[in-house]
Amino acid sequence: MLRTNITALGLQDEYSRDWNAIMPKRELVTNAPSEWPKVFVEGIIQSDVSEVRKANRLMFATTVEALFRKSGLEVIEADVLRITKEGVVEIPLRVRAADGEYDLFFYPVADAKAAGHYIAIHEIGHKWGRLRPVFYSTDDLMSIYPEALASVAAKDRLYVQASLTPPKGQYAMWWATQPGEHFHYSPTFEIYDRLYRELNGLELRGFALILKEIGMIQEEYEVNTGTLTDSTVEIPLEGPEGVPIIVSFSQSRGLRFHFHMDRASAEYRDLFLNLFLLRLKNWRRDTLIEGIKRLDSPAFIWWRELGKRLRLQTHVDTAISAVGSVKR
Repeated sequence: MLRTNITALGLQDEYSRDWNAIMPKRELVTNAPSEWPKVFVEGIIQSDVSEVRKANRLMFATTVEALFRKSGLEVIEADVLRITKEGVVEIPLRVRAADGEYDLFFYPVADAKAAGHYIAIHEIGHKWGRLRPVFYSTDDLMSIYPEALASVAAKDRLYVQASLTPPKGQYAMWWATQPGEHFHYSPTFEIYDRLYRELNGLELRGFALILKEIGMIQEEYEVNTGTLTDSTVEIPLEGPEGVPIIVSFSQSRGLRFHFHMDRASAEYRDLFLNLFLLRLKNWRRDTLIEGIKRLDSPAFIWWRELGKRLRLQTHVDTAISAVGSVKR
């Protein structure tokens, strides 16, 4: 069976002469809760080849899914993306236990690189939440001196894709989650304010970044002011974690994100906006836009005036429940 799997992967030439690269059945070392079942795997190939990594991960996932099903633990997702304050993290396996959800990471080779990766993941989870990492490996990663901590959170893209069938419902830039909450004093307002300042005069180019990522255009120049009137363009997206989002653009109000109010938490909303802010900062640095003086755009002027109206609204008894609403 092992030889067949290797042949299917196209790796027979590399490994046919070195069967020591394939490890016999063994118990994996882990920092999982002690009541979880022990995990034994066989056929792990000790290699960093991309195809081998996928095969090892699949072997681990199928083993864990079958084992945990008998123990009351539920494997809920595989190969998923989670947004954190520092960027997007790829998670091999997510599990639901009686005390909550966990993120499982599998390291076929327990070395300094693996230790550095896991510790970086663990620090993000400890610092910002949303991650509850557990490792499985061939040795105790916590006893291995790690390499310099890896950059495990990606912020070079938004990980969005166009949605052909967006779910119906109410979308909004922001909505109150408790009585008396004001947009102007929310963390979401602060992030949007930074976004509008970063994009001041560059709104169309920021919109082009998203269109490139979802494959609607190949180059920035394909979108220009001559191709857009002052009407609003709305494009349904699916964001990381499968959350429905509508991105809208107009010359007068700029680039905005509207999140499905029933499918996106306030935490997710703010994390996604922060991810876009990180993306913009990298883009501006790479395109050498920093330091170029620009006149205030109509979109930035609109945002500034909106802020003034919102400040006045805080003195009124009735607070606004949602901002930038879109009905689908």
